[in-house]
Amino acid sequence: MGWFGGYVLQTNDSVPGNYEVVTVGDTPTYFSRGKVNPSSGPYAGMTAQAVLISLEGGTIRFRLDTPVNGPPTSTVGHILTDGDALLILGLQAISQFRAIRLEATETKLQVTYFY
Repeated sequence: MGWFGGYVLQTNDSVPGNYEVVTVGDTPTYFSRGKVNPSSGPYAGMTAQAVLISLEGGTIRFRLDTPVNGPPTSTVGHILTDGDALLILGLQAISQFRAIRLEATETKLQVTYFY
């Protein structure tokens, strides 16, 4: 049997709980704090242990070491392009995630939170 592409999602027994669409702009964008640490609903009092993001509509730069070392810029940070997906593990990395768009087009992150 051949490999048909795709990826494996391993979240260490975390449960997929919340979801949001984040619009990435010209200034550093981050995940909604109410999704990372919900105060109501079935995941109230829990903390996101992982996020799965997929990018639609453009290219972004992101960093996971902000605010300690500064935000992403048009020339600094990791690049994600339209259609890319990324799994981020750990509350510290999730909390420090910042992204900016590189084009004038509307760019969105589809985000699933795991608790």
